[in-house]
Order: sequence, then C-alpha cells, then structure tokens
Amino acid sequence: MRLHNARVYLHQRAVLSGLSLAVHSGEWWLVHGRNGSGKTTLLRTLYGDHGVAAGGRIERAGIAPGVPLERFKRRVGLIAPHLQAEHPRQLTVNEVVRSGQEASIGLNEPRAATGAAARAALRHFGLTRLKRRTLAELSYGQLRRVLFARAWAARPQLLLLDEAFAGLDAPTRRTLLERVQRLAARGVAVVLTAHRPQEWLACASHELELAAGRPLYCGPLRSAG
Repeated sequence: MRLHNARVYLHQRAVLSGLSLAVHSGEWWLVHGRNGSGKTTLLRTLYGDHGVAAGGRIERAGIAPGVPLERFKRRVGLIAPHLQAEHPRQLTVNEVVRSGQEASIGLNEPRAATGAAARAALRHFGLTRLKRRTLAELSYGQLRRVLFARAWAARPQLLLLDEAFAGLDAPTRRTLLERVQRLAARGVAVVLTAHRPQEWLACASHELELAAGRPLYCGPLRSAG
C-alpha cells in the first residue's frame, strides 16, 4: 500500500501532514516518535479508520475505487489498544477470534470457514481451553493473545501493530514476537509502532520517524547500515 502526500485531520486539526510511504510485502516498518507524533493515527489511516484529505491519496493493492474497504480489512491483522477496549467484555474468546476474518467487532453473520480458521488460531496461541471464557474473565496478557489469534484467523497479508507488545511479560512477549517474525519471513508486511525503537532494530527493515505529524525520516532502517 502507498500514501501520497497524506494529510489526516481529526477534530479539525491536522494530525499527519506531508506523509508519503510505500509498504511492500515482506517489509517490516518501525514507526517511532514521541507521544502525540501521530503513530496511532498513521496505523488507523492505513487500516481505513481515518481518511486522507484532498490533495493526498492512499492506494491499497487490489482495492480499486468503489470496492468496499471491508474487503481490504479482511486481509489485515490489526492489534491495538483501542481494539482491545472496543470489544464488549461479554464476548467469548471464540467469538472474538472468529470475528478476525470478518474484520468486525463481534460476529455479524458467522461463516463455517471462520470457525475452522478460529480453531487453528486458538491452537496456535494456546487458547483452546479458554475459548468459552468471556473477555471479562481474562488477564491482560491473555487478552492480548486473543487479539493476536484474531489477527491470525484473518490469514493477513499485512500486520498493523500499535504498541502490541507493551505491558506483556517477557515469555509472552517473546512467544508472540516469534509468531510475527515467522509471518514476516513468509512475506507478510509488518508496520509496528514503538516508543523505544532500539528494541526493534534486529527485526525492522525500514523506519519512519514522526515528529508533530510530519516525517523526519522515511526509508531503510538507518541503524542497520
């Protein structure tokens, strides 16, 4: 996908300005900057939650004008604090994971295929025994694993990770990171936001540094060379 001279406004205030970015299969983008620099807004724009103002544009592979954006979202795995907060606490683990293929909050019209993918994702993340529990019964780390499983159920071509590893204990963090690295090795594109970019230098291939919504650097990982 590509952004061309993107400007994004929230509540009539420019949050991103003058941003051009191209994400290709197999690339791992590290997005960093201070709080308020626009990292989360960028990921939600890539996902389709925010629009790009006139004068800029966003292009998504396989999504021509007129094609419903939901078709793109079904190919994307999104893990973010707001997504964790938006899921009603009474939903079961199984319902949340199955919703990944529909890119929905909860299940609208569940299909048989979503059940098969969900079972595989539940096994992959060690959640099978928890599948009937509600989100209200889970710990923070278990909730985060559910979101990772939800993303996996979509068989994503793009992973958008907004501080997805923050607040996790070391073993859980290590296990989830290994899962992401395996997907990246298979050609899945990854865009990850981080407050401490030095933690991700061994994983990332590209880097975007933001300051007050503007790019300070956008290109191959500087520390890699």
